[in-house]
Amino acid sequence: MVIVVLIVGNALLIYYMMNLSEYGKEENTNTMANEEKPETIANLLNTVVSSTDATNHVTINAADANSRKVSTENLMVLYRGLILDTTKMDQVELKYIDNSSTDRDKYVVTYYNYENFAFRDYTLGVLTNSNYENLAKIGNVAKVAISENYTAITGKIDTKSYLPVVVSENNPKLAEEYDAVKTITTDLDANGTDEYILILANKNTGYSKISLYNSTGKLINDLAYIEKSKWNQTTNAEYYLSLENLNVLDVDNDGVMEILIEIPKYEGIPSVSLVKYKNGELTGKTNIECSLLP
Repeated sequence: MVIVVLIVGNALLIYYMMNLSEYGKEENTNTMANEEKPETIANLLNTVVSSTDATNHVTINAADANSRKVSTENLMVLYRGLILDTTKMDQVELKYIDNSSTDRDKYVVTYYNYENFAFRDYTLGVLTNSNYENLAKIGNVAKVAISENYTAITGKIDTKSYLPVVVSENNPKLAEEYDAVKTITTDLDANGTDEYILILANKNTGYSKISLYNSTGKLINDLAYIEKSKWNQTTNAEYYLSLENLNVLDVDNDGVMEILIEIPKYEGIPSVSLVKYKNGELTGKTNIECSLLP
Protein backbone atom coordinates (compact mmCIF):
# COMPACT_ATOMS: atom_id res chain seq x y z
CA MET A 1 0.00 0.00 0.00
CA VAL A 2 2.79 2.39 0.92
CA ILE A 3 4.55 1.67 -2.39
CA VAL A 4 1.39 2.44 -4.36
CA VAL A 5 0.95 5.76 -2.51
CA LEU A 6 4.56 6.72 -3.23
CA ILE A 7 4.21 5.93 -6.91
CA VAL A 8 0.98 7.90 -7.21
CA GLY A 9 2.44 10.76 -5.20
CA ASN A 10 5.55 10.97 -7.39
CA ALA A 11 3.42 10.85 -10.52
CA LEU A 12 1.25 13.70 -9.24
CA LEU A 13 4.34 15.73 -8.29
CA ILE A 14 5.88 15.30 -11.74
CA TYR A 15 2.58 16.19 -13.40
CA TYR A 16 2.19 19.27 -11.21
CA MET A 17 5.72 20.57 -11.89
CA MET A 18 5.48 19.98 -15.62
CA ASN A 19 2.21 21.88 -15.85
CA LEU A 20 3.39 24.70 -13.58
CA SER A 21 5.72 25.99 -16.30
CA GLU A 22 2.72 26.31 -18.63
CA TYR A 23 0.69 28.41 -16.16
CA GLY A 24 -0.81 31.55 -17.68
CA LYS A 25 -0.82 30.33 -21.31
CA GLU A 26 -3.99 30.08 -23.36
CA GLU A 27 -5.89 26.79 -23.03
CA ASN A 28 -5.29 25.58 -26.57
CA THR A 29 -1.57 26.34 -26.36
CA ASN A 30 -1.39 24.57 -22.98
CA THR A 31 -3.07 21.46 -24.35
CA MET A 32 -0.62 21.26 -27.26
CA ALA A 33 2.36 21.74 -24.95
CA ASN A 34 1.15 18.96 -22.64
CA GLU A 35 0.93 16.55 -25.54
CA GLU A 36 4.56 17.27 -26.48
CA LYS A 37 6.00 16.95 -22.96
CA PRO A 38 8.32 14.03 -22.11
CA GLU A 39 6.51 11.17 -20.43
CA THR A 40 9.41 10.12 -18.21
CA ILE A 41 12.22 11.70 -16.24
CA ALA A 42 14.71 10.03 -18.60
CA ASN A 43 13.08 11.64 -21.62
CA LEU A 44 13.04 14.98 -19.82
CA LEU A 45 16.79 14.75 -19.13
CA ASN A 46 17.46 13.75 -22.74
CA THR A 47 15.56 16.80 -23.95
CA VAL A 48 17.63 19.13 -21.74
CA VAL A 49 20.90 17.56 -22.89
CA SER A 50 19.89 17.80 -26.54
CA SER A 51 18.95 21.47 -26.16
CA THR A 52 22.26 22.29 -24.46
CA ASP A 53 24.19 20.41 -27.13
CA ALA A 54 22.45 22.33 -29.91
CA THR A 55 23.19 25.65 -28.19
CA ASN A 56 26.91 24.98 -27.78
CA HIS A 57 27.63 23.76 -31.31
CA VAL A 58 27.84 25.68 -34.56
CA THR A 59 25.78 24.39 -37.46
CA ILE A 60 28.06 23.23 -40.26
CA ASN A 61 26.92 24.21 -43.75
CA ALA A 62 27.49 22.20 -46.89
CA ALA A 63 30.61 24.13 -47.82
CA ASP A 64 32.29 23.21 -44.55
CA ALA A 65 31.36 19.55 -44.70
CA ASN A 66 34.61 18.54 -46.38
CA SER A 67 36.70 20.87 -44.24
CA ARG A 68 38.82 20.38 -41.16
CA LYS A 69 38.34 23.99 -40.10
CA VAL A 70 37.04 24.65 -36.59
CA SER A 71 35.16 27.74 -35.46
CA THR A 72 37.99 28.95 -33.20
CA GLU A 73 40.43 29.51 -36.06
CA ASN A 74 41.20 33.02 -37.28
CA LEU A 75 40.41 34.32 -40.74
CA MET A 76 43.01 33.16 -43.24
CA VAL A 77 43.62 34.69 -46.67
CA LEU A 78 45.77 33.18 -49.40
CA TYR A 79 47.14 34.91 -52.47
CA ARG A 80 48.37 32.52 -55.17
CA GLY A 81 48.39 29.83 -52.49
CA LEU A 82 50.67 31.81 -50.14
CA ILE A 83 49.76 33.42 -46.82
CA LEU A 84 48.62 37.05 -47.08
CA ASP A 85 48.68 39.06 -43.84
CA THR A 86 45.58 41.28 -43.85
CA THR A 87 45.90 42.66 -40.32
CA LYS A 88 47.12 46.05 -41.56
CA MET A 89 47.08 48.09 -44.74
CA ASP A 90 50.62 47.98 -46.10
CA GLN A 91 52.88 46.33 -48.63
CA VAL A 92 52.92 42.72 -47.45
CA GLU A 93 55.37 39.98 -48.31
CA LEU A 94 53.64 36.73 -49.13
CA LYS A 95 54.69 33.76 -47.00
CA TYR A 96 55.09 30.06 -47.61
CA ILE A 97 53.70 27.49 -45.18
CA ASP A 98 56.18 25.56 -43.07
CA ASN A 99 55.48 21.96 -44.03
CA SER A 100 57.41 20.68 -41.00
CA SER A 101 55.21 22.60 -38.55
CA THR A 102 52.51 20.91 -36.49
CA ASP A 103 50.26 23.85 -37.47
CA ARG A 104 50.43 23.12 -41.18
CA ASP A 105 47.13 21.23 -41.20
CA LYS A 106 45.20 24.32 -40.13
CA TYR A 107 45.64 25.62 -43.70
CA VAL A 108 44.05 22.50 -45.19
CA VAL A 109 40.50 23.83 -44.95
CA THR A 110 37.62 24.85 -47.19
CA TYR A 111 38.42 28.08 -49.04
CA TYR A 112 36.06 30.48 -50.78
CA ASN A 113 37.73 31.45 -54.04
CA TYR A 114 37.74 34.78 -55.87
CA GLU A 115 39.04 35.54 -59.32
CA ASN A 116 38.38 38.16 -62.02
CA PHE A 117 36.52 40.39 -59.55
CA ALA A 118 33.95 37.73 -58.68
CA PHE A 119 33.32 34.73 -56.43
CA ARG A 120 34.32 31.54 -58.24
CA ASP A 121 33.60 28.54 -56.00
CA TYR A 122 34.67 26.84 -52.79
CA THR A 123 37.25 24.08 -52.65
CA LEU A 124 39.24 22.14 -50.10
CA GLY A 125 42.80 23.47 -50.05
CA VAL A 126 45.60 20.96 -50.51
CA LEU A 127 49.10 21.32 -49.11
CA THR A 128 51.56 20.99 -52.00
CA ASN A 129 54.94 19.30 -51.92
CA SER A 130 57.73 21.26 -50.27
CA ASN A 131 59.47 23.64 -52.63
CA TYR A 132 62.55 24.48 -50.59
CA GLU A 133 63.56 23.83 -46.99
CA ASN A 134 60.13 22.44 -46.06
CA LEU A 135 58.33 25.45 -47.51
CA ALA A 136 55.05 24.71 -49.27
CA LYS A 137 51.90 26.44 -50.42
CA ILE A 138 48.22 25.61 -50.72
CA GLY A 139 46.95 24.26 -54.04
CA ASN A 140 43.47 23.67 -55.43
CA VAL A 141 42.50 27.31 -54.72
CA ALA A 142 41.95 30.44 -56.82
CA LYS A 143 44.09 33.57 -56.98
CA VAL A 144 42.56 34.88 -53.74
CA ALA A 145 41.22 32.33 -51.26
CA ILE A 146 39.45 33.14 -47.97
CA SER A 147 38.80 30.64 -45.18
CA GLU A 148 35.47 32.18 -44.12
CA ASN A 149 32.18 32.35 -46.01
CA TYR A 150 31.08 36.00 -46.13
CA THR A 151 30.31 38.57 -48.83
CA ALA A 152 33.79 39.69 -49.91
CA ILE A 153 32.45 41.39 -53.07
CA THR A 154 30.18 43.98 -51.49
CA GLY A 155 29.03 45.70 -54.66
CA LYS A 156 29.02 45.67 -58.45
CA ILE A 157 32.41 45.84 -60.17
CA ASP A 158 32.56 47.04 -63.78
CA THR A 159 35.63 46.86 -66.02
CA LYS A 160 35.92 49.11 -69.08
CA SER A 161 38.65 49.92 -71.61
CA TYR A 162 38.20 53.70 -71.57
CA LEU A 163 38.30 56.68 -69.24
CA PRO A 164 35.13 57.54 -67.32
CA VAL A 165 33.63 60.84 -68.48
CA VAL A 166 33.88 62.41 -65.04
CA VAL A 167 37.59 61.52 -64.83
CA SER A 168 38.48 62.68 -68.37
CA GLU A 169 36.65 65.98 -67.87
CA ASN A 170 38.62 66.74 -64.73
CA ASN A 171 41.92 65.34 -66.07
CA PRO A 172 42.04 66.19 -69.80
CA LYS A 173 45.74 65.31 -70.21
CA LEU A 174 45.22 61.65 -69.32
CA ALA A 175 43.91 60.79 -72.79
CA GLU A 176 46.96 62.46 -74.34
CA GLU A 177 49.56 60.85 -72.08
CA TYR A 178 48.30 57.24 -72.05
CA ASP A 179 47.27 55.07 -74.96
CA ALA A 180 46.14 52.06 -72.92
CA VAL A 181 43.42 52.35 -70.31
CA LYS A 182 41.54 49.96 -68.03
CA THR A 183 38.95 51.33 -65.61
CA ILE A 184 37.45 49.49 -62.65
CA THR A 185 34.33 51.20 -61.33
CA THR A 186 33.00 50.16 -57.92
CA ASP A 187 31.79 51.49 -54.58
CA LEU A 188 34.68 50.48 -52.35
CA ASP A 189 33.23 51.55 -49.00
CA ALA A 190 29.54 50.94 -49.82
CA ASN A 191 28.57 54.57 -49.16
CA GLY A 192 26.54 54.99 -52.35
CA THR A 193 29.19 56.63 -54.57
CA ASP A 194 31.56 54.93 -56.98
CA GLU A 195 35.33 55.15 -57.04
CA TYR A 196 37.48 54.62 -60.14
CA ILE A 197 40.64 52.55 -60.25
CA LEU A 198 42.59 53.29 -63.42
CA ILE A 199 45.36 51.24 -65.00
CA LEU A 200 47.19 53.54 -67.39
CA ALA A 201 50.04 52.72 -69.76
CA ASN A 202 52.08 54.64 -72.33
CA LYS A 203 53.36 52.15 -74.89
CA ASN A 204 55.91 54.62 -76.25
CA THR A 205 57.64 55.49 -72.98
CA GLY A 206 57.00 52.16 -71.30
CA TYR A 207 55.49 53.85 -68.24
CA SER A 208 52.41 52.43 -66.54
CA LYS A 209 50.62 53.05 -63.25
CA ILE A 210 47.56 52.24 -61.14
CA SER A 211 45.69 55.25 -59.75
CA LEU A 212 42.60 55.84 -57.62
CA TYR A 213 40.04 58.58 -58.40
CA ASN A 214 36.99 59.54 -56.36
CA SER A 215 33.39 59.87 -57.57
CA THR A 216 33.94 63.46 -58.78
CA GLY A 217 36.90 62.46 -60.93
CA LYS A 218 39.55 63.87 -58.60
CA LEU A 219 42.84 61.99 -58.24
CA ILE A 220 43.14 60.53 -54.76
CA ASN A 221 46.60 59.07 -55.29
CA ASP A 222 48.80 56.98 -57.55
CA LEU A 223 49.11 53.54 -55.98
CA ALA A 224 51.93 51.88 -57.96
CA TYR A 225 53.96 52.54 -61.09
CA ILE A 226 56.66 51.05 -63.28
CA GLU A 227 58.84 52.63 -65.96
CA LYS A 228 60.90 51.18 -68.76
CA SER A 229 64.19 52.31 -67.25
CA LYS A 230 63.46 49.95 -64.36
CA TRP A 231 63.16 46.93 -66.63
CA ASN A 232 65.98 44.48 -67.00
CA GLN A 233 68.42 46.18 -69.38
CA THR A 234 69.46 42.87 -70.93
CA THR A 235 66.04 42.08 -72.42
CA ASN A 236 63.65 43.76 -74.82
CA ALA A 237 60.66 42.27 -73.03
CA GLU A 238 57.91 44.73 -72.20
CA TYR A 239 56.02 44.79 -68.96
CA TYR A 240 53.10 46.97 -67.98
CA LEU A 241 50.93 46.97 -64.90
CA SER A 242 47.62 45.37 -65.89
CA LEU A 243 44.46 43.75 -64.56
CA GLU A 244 46.61 40.78 -63.56
CA ASN A 245 48.19 42.99 -60.90
CA LEU A 246 44.86 44.12 -59.46
CA ASN A 247 42.18 42.63 -57.19
CA VAL A 248 39.29 44.29 -55.38
CA LEU A 249 37.55 42.55 -52.47
CA ASP A 250 37.01 42.71 -48.73
CA VAL A 251 39.83 40.61 -47.30
CA ASP A 252 39.43 41.53 -43.63
CA ASN A 253 35.61 41.23 -43.42
CA ASP A 254 34.91 44.80 -42.31
CA GLY A 255 32.44 45.67 -45.08
CA VAL A 256 34.95 47.74 -47.08
CA MET A 257 36.59 46.33 -50.19
CA GLU A 258 40.35 46.69 -50.25
CA ILE A 259 42.48 47.24 -53.35
CA LEU A 260 45.09 44.50 -53.72
CA ILE A 261 48.01 45.29 -56.00
CA GLU A 262 50.48 42.56 -56.80
CA ILE A 263 53.91 44.20 -56.94
CA PRO A 264 56.02 42.39 -59.56
CA LYS A 265 59.60 41.37 -58.94
CA TYR A 266 62.34 40.12 -61.24
CA GLU A 267 62.58 36.95 -59.19
CA GLY A 268 61.41 35.56 -55.89
CA ILE A 269 58.07 35.95 -54.17
CA PRO A 270 55.98 38.99 -55.19
CA SER A 271 54.49 41.25 -52.55
CA VAL A 272 50.95 42.57 -52.32
CA SER A 273 50.01 46.13 -51.44
CA LEU A 274 46.81 46.44 -49.41
CA VAL A 275 45.01 49.78 -49.72
CA LYS A 276 41.74 50.83 -48.06
CA TYR A 277 39.60 53.81 -49.07
CA LYS A 278 36.85 54.69 -46.61
CA ASN A 279 34.95 57.94 -45.99
CA GLY A 280 37.33 59.90 -48.19
CA GLU A 281 40.43 58.62 -46.39
CA LEU A 282 43.07 56.43 -48.03
CA THR A 283 45.23 54.14 -45.89
CA GLY A 284 48.06 51.92 -47.04
CA LYS A 285 51.28 52.37 -48.95
CA THR A 286 51.02 54.43 -52.14
CA ASN A 287 53.33 55.49 -55.00
CA ILE A 288 55.10 52.15 -54.93
CA GLU A 289 57.87 51.91 -57.48
CA CYS A 290 57.94 48.52 -59.15
CA SER A 291 61.25 47.32 -60.55
CA LEU A 292 62.13 44.32 -62.70
CA LEU A 293 65.84 44.81 -62.28
CA PRO A 294 67.58 41.79 -60.76
